[in-house]
Amino acid sequence: KVCAEAEKDPENKYHHISQMDWANYCRCDNCAALDKKEGTPMGSVLYALNQVAERLAERHPGHKIETLAYTYTRQPPKHMKPTDNIAIKLCSIECDFSRPLNDPQSRDNRRFANDIRRWAKIAPRLHVWDYTTNFRNFQSPFPNFHVLQPNLQFFAEHNVKGMFEQGSYDRGAEFAPLRTYLISKLMWNPYADADAIMDEFLRLYYREAAPYIKEYIDLLTDRVNRDEVVMG
Repeated sequence: KVCAEAEKDPENKYHHISQMDWANYCRCDNCAALDKKEGTPMGSVLYALNQVAERLAERHPGHKIETLAYTYTRQPPKHMKPTDNIAIKLCSIECDFSRPLNDPQSRDNRRFANDIRRWAKIAPRLHVWDYTTNFRNFQSPFPNFHVLQPNLQFFAEHNVKGMFEQGSYDRGAEFAPLRTYLISKLMWNPYADADAIMDEFLRLYYREAAPYIKEYIDLLTDRVNRDEVVMG
């Protein structure tokens, strides 16, 4: 099927194959043995994908397979490595988004940071699916502006070449235009002046209300930091 897709649209170099969005991964004897050896259910998934990727490389050089390292497959295997034409797309869904992802004081973030460091050593190409809004309720406050830049810097410094910063698809989401503008600018340059970018947007978008909007954002951010609120 992947080869047929490549023949139909040869300019599309990426083909996505991933697990289902659930927890019921295969536990047959063969898969369980692979997963036990590799210390993660990614063992059986990657074993299958490597075979598909090798066949794809023979028939369509330059084409790649992207796969999620997500929930039960987030941890890299102990011994197995992806073939050169596989891109690993690591997902940060279990993290605490009120703190930078490389914050060693956060248990959930510490685990994720460890996973990305391990993947960075073996993945020929590393992508990240990151989460930037409140998916339980798009209108609810989600004061994460202070972590967007350190997170993107962390990704850049760990060999991440592809970024998907998933925001809201709801036009009424909390600060969606501001968050989108800031993220877009920082994806071009993770080391740009984030405060200046935010101030520019607030000034042009909110005009006379800009100082009060900034004061409100700072109030929420200070509360989250002071009370060590976990934002999942």
